[in-house]
Amino acid sequence: MRILHLFNWPLKEIIPYLEQIHNQGFDVIQINPIQPLKDENSSEWWISYQPVDFKIGNKFGSRDDLVKLCTEAHKYDIKIVADVICNHMAGKDNGETSPHEKIPDYLRNRPEFWKDRDIIHDWGNRYDVTHKSMPGLPGLNCYNVELQFIIADFLNSLIDCGVDGFRFDAAKNIALPREYGCKFWDNVLYCLKKYGLIIYGEVLNDYPSILNGYADYMKVLTDGYTGDYTKSIKYPESHDSYLGFRYTDRVSSKEIGDRYADFCRWFPNTLFYARPFDNEWQSETVKKGNKVYVR
Repeated sequence: MRILHLFNWPLKEIIPYLEQIHNQGFDVIQINPIQPLKDENSSEWWISYQPVDFKIGNKFGSRDDLVKLCTEAHKYDIKIVADVICNHMAGKDNGETSPHEKIPDYLRNRPEFWKDRDIIHDWGNRYDVTHKSMPGLPGLNCYNVELQFIIADFLNSLIDCGVDGFRFDAAKNIALPREYGCKFWDNVLYCLKKYGLIIYGEVLNDYPSILNGYADYMKVLTDGYTGDYTKSIKYPESHDSYLGFRYTDRVSSKEIGDRYADFCRWFPNTLFYARPFDNEWQSETVKKGNKVYVR
């Protein structure tokens, strides 16, 4: 599986590139989160991870745009993976972990749907990570069964549009079934109306035992290693590292392409993040990498 991550690309603007994406050897496109946002006018990259509802449609595209993209992509044997945010919603603009006023009442006024307002202080403490909120992002109580069904309905509405799978943002903040009795992954994934979906979760900076726990349910988008290399999705950089933490801003596009091609030699599942205003994803190096797997 060779994934092209087209972060913050309007859905309509992807369609003209589908033939080229196919010819480059990519068979999956990961699209931007499509949930309504607290600020549709903001140009900040991280606003895409501050949703206010479990509905389809924001400034990057409508439901109809998504249906059209999936229909056209399938003509080229390309699958569409939707990035989804199920761990948290947008907070108030003052940085508190209180739900934003744009969040509808059916979510905002249900205290049982929300995590502890206290923020995570120790990222090495699994209780903190799974029961407290990230700064400015009120966490959702994914233990709540009614909320699980709301999330499953949202995912099924994306499947109805033609989506072929999901990338779960901040998956590590949603507890595993073996931890504190959480049944989120069992219940939500069981409720999905289609088999054979592509499912992977973002689990960064964690121990192999944790990565392996998530690998029981999905593939793991990670900077570490699971016990089963076929369950890992490897990447030379992410949108977080390039746009947010700037870990890779001194690394040239060509170096990223070379690293990606090397990952392709060792891992059956890889992801290439397309930098803004950059065409390295179209390079011969990336194309050759996508078509080689020698392990």
